[in-house]
Amino acid sequence: MKFAYTSENKIYLFENGSKTEIPCGRIDKYRETLESIRRRNEWKTTGKGAQFTGAAVEYDKEPVIAARISGLAENKGQLIYGVALDESNALYQRSFDRTDSSEGLILSGNEVFFGAFDCLDGKMAVSMGQSAGERHIAVMEPPSSHYTEYTDGDTLEEDPWWSRANKNRIYFSAAGNARNEYGAVGAVSPRAAAYIDIDANDMQEFITDEKNDHLKVKDDKYGNIYYIRQPYGGEKPDGGLKISDVLFFPFRIIKALFGWLNFISTIWGGEPLKSGSSGMPGFAKTKNRELKDIIIDGNVIKAEKLAKESDLKDSDMSGLMPLSRVLVKREADGNESVIARGVLDYALLGDGRIILSNGRLITLLENGRESRIAKAHLAMNIVPLEE
Repeated sequence: MKFAYTSENKIYLFENGSKTEIPCGRIDKYRETLESIRRRNEWKTTGKGAQFTGAAVEYDKEPVIAARISGLAENKGQLIYGVALDESNALYQRSFDRTDSSEGLILSGNEVFFGAFDCLDGKMAVSMGQSAGERHIAVMEPPSSHYTEYTDGDTLEEDPWWSRANKNRIYFSAAGNARNEYGAVGAVSPRAAAYIDIDANDMQEFITDEKNDHLKVKDDKYGNIYYIRQPYGGEKPDGGLKISDVLFFPFRIIKALFGWLNFISTIWGGEPLKSGSSGMPGFAKTKNRELKDIIIDGNVIKAEKLAKESDLKDSDMSGLMPLSRVLVKREADGNESVIARGVLDYALLGDGRIILSNGRLITLLENGRESRIAKAHLAMNIVPLEE
């Protein structure tokens, strides 16, 4: 089995039971530039002087950069990937051979935003637009940068997929934007499953539901349609006051007040109110507050749940996504069935098998049973290379 995927904004190739990283030249060069700048300015934030003035900074081994891989596809034996880097967005093409460092620019700009894309027979369907909140379906033939847009309007159209059963049909998810009085997007409607026939220039929404989003719509060569369904806007956390909240409310107020007074006493009086205490916020709690949650299609994944794949035991098949986010198969007669739960992303193989990602593992769904392929943190943009 051979496929490519992205994980934590890196590209990996899985082949013969093992994975190797495929360099993303644009991001690597930017990271090297930031590291060079950091080393030049390191003297300002290290040493006794920096500690005395409070300017000391503890750096991670690898600089954190504002980069995101927006999509991945295979086109005529070449790898195409999209990069959003600060305010610049671009599409690149390179070899799957990691030792080949050459990289070709297809299209870039500060006023163009790329989403995911799919390639078939040399043509690429891509989600793109002039702003992050508005994207439309366009078609191009890499490495040419020329493209033709087939949809428009104040909408968000994502994850295009060339139909494997209907020539020149593109499946995608579509949502309308609701803007406030300042022109900013205030809300996005539920995402509908849609397709466009580029020969007839005819667009249809064929699965809509006010209570659910329909994402990553695809079909196979037999005409079966697959999509991810989740509660509109993602699973919401339980709200409202609980009885335990009411009972413990006075104690929490007292604890917070004492903690504040203890901190003030330490800062201004030189010693804490509580014996054996440093008076400063607990390290573990402070560290947890610095960890950031992530949001995937409206689903808030808490920081403490973001365990790395190294923390997984061999018998553990649990994922990050809520079980309400399901993969649905819709047959030609309209009959629908849920075939997997807690799905972050998926890819269809030509023989009917399905590669799944649940955010912690990549698994293979075959004849209704899942088997583990590899540990992979937030694996997305799965591209089969042997159909």
